[in-house]
Amino acid sequence: MVKTMDTFEQQLDGLGAALEDGLAKDDLAPFWKFFRSTDLPFLCGPLQSKPRELFSRCCEVVHRVGSHSPAAAFAIENHYFVCASIATYPATGNPLLEQARDAMLGGIVGNRMLVANTASVTHGKKLGQLGTTVVKDGAKYRLNGRTAFVSLASEADLLILGALIENEGPALFAIPMKMTPGIEIGPFLFPSAMLDSDTRQVIFNDVLLGPETLVSNPASQAIQTLREFELLWHQTLSAAVYLGAASGALDEAQRFLRETQGVDGRPLAELDGMVTDMGRLYLDYYAACSVVIDAGNTVSQVRSLPEDEPRLADAFRLARTCKYVGTRSAEAVVTAARRIVGTRSFTGGHRMERLSKEVMFGALSLEVGAAVERRFGRDALDGTANTCPFAS
Repeated sequence: MVKTMDTFEQQLDGLGAALEDGLAKDDLAPFWKFFRSTDLPFLCGPLQSKPRELFSRCCEVVHRVGSHSPAAAFAIENHYFVCASIATYPATGNPLLEQARDAMLGGIVGNRMLVANTASVTHGKKLGQLGTTVVKDGAKYRLNGRTAFVSLASEADLLILGALIENEGPALFAIPMKMTPGIEIGPFLFPSAMLDSDTRQVIFNDVLLGPETLVSNPASQAIQTLREFELLWHQTLSAAVYLGAASGALDEAQRFLRETQGVDGRPLAELDGMVTDMGRLYLDYYAACSVVIDAGNTVSQVRSLPEDEPRLADAFRLARTCKYVGTRSAEAVVTAARRIVGTRSFTGGHRMERLSKEVMFGALSLEVGAAVERRFGRDALDGTANTCPFAS
């Protein structure tokens, strides 16, 4: 158990040690127990009024965890992006909305809850196909169906569910995961990869939801903005997850080059070709991290709507850019580092094997590369793209 007086750095070091131990024993239950015992899951409380620091701290956590297990980091990132978007949602001048936001945040932090999130999307032959139905039943709501993409599913205490209420429209629900009858945690979505993200199907068997679970109803103008604001945090933080994998791969390449001797007895790290190769990889890594930092700075400046609408547009552009650049760069760095380490990357439980398998998921989640390229391409051809980002 972590003492309250432990600093952020001490708690993060402890979390890293717990993760390494859990991975070595193929049992992450103690890792999640340790995570819950720290202040790390609940940064959104004390840092609500400091969005820039909140972003930085969240990035530090998922980057550290991602350097050993991108999958576990992605599960934490799913908790973070929901909590951070609630905590920093821009002021709108609507007192009821502000009260609802503060009450939800207070419940998460005060009750030390881990949060999962889903948009009710399921695997099907049509992209974006919804797997849930919600029907009004008096003052309550009856939920049925299933959703495929719920990370942190077994550990989460609260599920933020986006769903369509029949004959009404989109709504958001906050559902206690472990106290609501009819919720079934289903099988892993990825049965042979990303297991430590705990991404599973969740099945809803005639779940009756009380009116208190309704966070935002179809009549609310805020629901779309809230989902978009969640996506801003999701895309920026997910880039930090996979750049953590790049950092871990660079550590392994560095260790290999320092500890392995060539035929002349000199460490491979002294070969000029290896020096330049590592320099190039570190430059690519730092450049991608800089894009993430820039996106975080912009997101943290969106404090009030509609006054900050221009900044919000900039934040969307940068969030897409940083997720695109960050995940592609991370995968390229891990691939190049694996080539340096060679076949020993796959010698039973080697860190590089896990990083190699999991880093590829970065570019495949959220907005895939082709979607981002198409969006930017249309802007460029329509003449709406900003061809001089340096202009104020």
